[in-house]
Amino acid sequence: MIINALNYQKKNLSRFKKQLNYLYDNNKHYQEKIIENNIDLSSIKKITDITRLPLLTKQDLFNDYPYGFYSTETKNIVRYHATSGTTGKPLIVGFTKHDLITRNKMVIDICKKAGIKKNDVVQICVGYGMFTGAFSFHDALEKYGCTIIPTSSGNTEKQIFYMKTLHTTVLITSPSYAMHIYEVAKEMGIDIKDLNIRILKVGSELLTKEMRKRLQEAYGKKVVISQDYGMTETMGPGLGIECEYCDGLHLYTKNFVYELVDPITKMPTNKNVGELVISTLHNECLPLIRYATNDIVELDYTKCKCGNKAPRIKTVIGRCDDMIKCKGVKMFLCQIEDFILKNHFCTSNYEIILTTEKYIDKMKIEIESIHDFAEKDEKMTKKIEEQEKRLIEEFKSTFGIYAKILLVPPNSLKRQSGKVKRIKDLRKL
Repeated sequence: MIINALNYQKKNLSRFKKQLNYLYDNNKHYQEKIIENNIDLSSIKKITDITRLPLLTKQDLFNDYPYGFYSTETKNIVRYHATSGTTGKPLIVGFTKHDLITRNKMVIDICKKAGIKKNDVVQICVGYGMFTGAFSFHDALEKYGCTIIPTSSGNTEKQIFYMKTLHTTVLITSPSYAMHIYEVAKEMGIDIKDLNIRILKVGSELLTKEMRKRLQEAYGKKVVISQDYGMTETMGPGLGIECEYCDGLHLYTKNFVYELVDPITKMPTNKNVGELVISTLHNECLPLIRYATNDIVELDYTKCKCGNKAPRIKTVIGRCDDMIKCKGVKMFLCQIEDFILKNHFCTSNYEIILTTEKYIDKMKIEIESIHDFAEKDEKMTKKIEEQEKRLIEEFKSTFGIYAKILLVPPNSLKRQSGKVKRIKDLRKL
């Protein structure tokens, strides 16, 4: 069914207009953008009129770095958070007291929908630095009434010790680190299923279908695997959240207005797939109007089993900048990950290396095998060669190009505790 996502959000029009006028009145860069596009804000009379306004991009937020796009005085800022800055300098986002109260309400709400209760013991295994995730969950869930174990990231054996000793019931981490915890626990002779975890809350990275399947097998059928979706620019987790039925990410319409645009033309689309564009409704320091998230998603408009009628993200297909173009073929990282994890002899740890030789693109994928072949015998060597050959043939059949695929020993690829970088693109060098 093809429906304009904005039609579901008519009730948010008055709040949207209030946020729009606030941004215009308090931000000279946005004021200039509106004047440049010759837009009369009073012409926004119905929800679909939003599409007349210009899109904001991440680059806009870097005007007069770092404070240029703030809509409040710095004396009103009580906290700073920042993006990872893996592709350049980090975007620094300020939070007023009002912003933190808004975020706490939002995070409590989404966590309740995921099944988290006041008596839960929540272990937060994400970085406590400038990253928004850890503090978002810590502040909100402590206020809600949960017991918090602020272990941050890394030191996996210690993480497992606390999980076992303090009877952790909710584990908050990334999909890749959740799998790493399972692997280390197995090496320690501990079955993760024997612990008290009932909810595995994952974010920061894309949770692919095959990764969810692996996590479910690792942690047990009774554990609810709930993913969240958010970004620093929008105050952290909360843009989308899976309920206990885990059938797509419910869009949080109390704080945001959502729409889809064509990822290439940036024009509004009535299709179910497109780049997600969001507008905030209550932000004080960094209000955003029609912010292009760079995320390509598929929306589902059917009513969820939990009773929520709001549109939900059925699939996060990938980020525009997570798209790999090699030999003219476009692929998303999540598609490659699903391809890898469909093979039982592959682990979830891999690295994609892109190079150029005589002006021709080359792709190499190193994947950790489940087999420990540090001292390979002839039989094991033959088995690995057959598996590599199978992967190469299947990859070419699936994506239409050749990639050199190597199976490497377990734990031979570098582990990353933060946001995992899977692609090493050396072509520009």
